[in-house]
Amino acid sequence: MIENLEDFLSSYGYVAVFAGTFIEGELFLLVAGFFVRHDFLQPIPTFIFSILGALTHELIYFFLGRWKGRSILLGNKYTKRRYIKAKKLVEKYGIYSLFIIRFLYGMRVVPMMLMGATGFNFYKFLFFNVLSLVIWASIFLSVGYFLGHIAINLFGNLKHYYFLFGLAVVILGLLIYTFLTLKSKRREASR
Repeated sequence: MIENLEDFLSSYGYVAVFAGTFIEGELFLLVAGFFVRHDFLQPIPTFIFSILGALTHELIYFFLGRWKGRSILLGNKYTKRRYIKAKKLVEKYGIYSLFIIRFLYGMRVVPMMLMGATGFNFYKFLFFNVLSLVIWASIFLSVGYFLGHIAINLFGNLKHYYFLFGLAVVILGLLIYTFLTLKSKRREASR
């Protein structure tokens, strides 16, 4: 089983990092950091692909915001509430709000669309977004690396369990994500 994991990660690991950070970044960064610690992935390519995945996601929403941002953001109750919250942050902190938004749960899409819709300078947006992604990826990959170190202290060098540990982190993260999403939707529906 571990040989299959090593083969899979050596063939598709960086594509998985790109796709994972494109879809839901923090969880996949933790797992990627864990696998970096156990030498399944190399640190520099993992770091680069994690930034590229998240950046691609955010650029799509930035340009979608330029194209039809206000109508999409104000089109339903859920995004309208997020829009109001994001707009206050962007009005107060301007482009520096990217650093704040990066660490707020559930605020990944709306602010990027908002910045596109309000006509932020693309190059300024790109520079500060990449800078915030570097900080973000560094923190979450480091935490994942630290979790990998804890796994060695708990289990020793038992590579057969690392896949299970990584899988447990993914499942736990998906459960937390689902719980928080459902809780947020219930809160929005009750308002």
